[in-house]
Amino acid sequence: MKIPKRCKVTILGDSIPKGIFTQDNKLQKVHENAVSLIAKHYALEINNLSSYGQTLSRLIKKGILNEYLNSLNKKDFNVAVISLGGNDADYNWVAVGKAPTKLHLPKTPPKDFEKLLNDTILMLKKKKVRVFLTNIPPIDSKRYFLQVISRQADKESVLTFLNGDIENIYRHQELYNSIITQCAIKNNCTLLDVRSKLLGKVNYLDYMSEDGIHPNQTGHKKIAKAIIEQLDAIK
Repeated sequence: MKIPKRCKVTILGDSIPKGIFTQDNKLQKVHENAVSLIAKHYALEINNLSSYGQTLSRLIKKGILNEYLNSLNKKDFNVAVISLGGNDADYNWVAVGKAPTKLHLPKTPPKDFEKLLNDTILMLKKKKVRVFLTNIPPIDSKRYFLQVISRQADKESVLTFLNGDIENIYRHQELYNSIITQCAIKNNCTLLDVRSKLLGKVNYLDYMSEDGIHPNQTGHKKIAKAIIEQLDAIK
């Protein structure tokens, strides 16, 4: 992809494009994360508005999207990369553990997520912003269940909610990944695929940190390489 003059790239994302991962049960920062590696490769300054725990619904409610839209310079070639969905799919596991047989909704229910994502893309396009979407790196249900959920809530109660199958965590995340793909197709946006690039590796867990959610340093290098290859293929 030839980078246009006055190209201004902004990332609207969560902890993954921010470069957060876990090590020894502590949050750490990948110094050479995917965003910084891509910025270095193309000699670009990237405005990374990503933050830990970010959801699409929170991005809108906190006014971050409106602030970005109001800050745009029409003379620039503005690019927005939406890299969200993982936290939207997540549950309040403490509440689930206390009442596993009750109805619990994700932080952003699927239908709401789809509508918000479509609306966000349309708002950006109305401002002549070129929109890219990234799909979600695959989760490892076992690590996430043992290292994150079980530290917050009673394991047996959560298993009751999951119908005794922790792989329901992976399948639930896959639903949100499908929504992102559908929205990209519907709105004619470029989808940057990182998910299959990791799933295609038989040792893909080596690219994930101990919490089963966040890519580690090796994972970020793999993601950066995959995105650069896809961008370079755009004519």
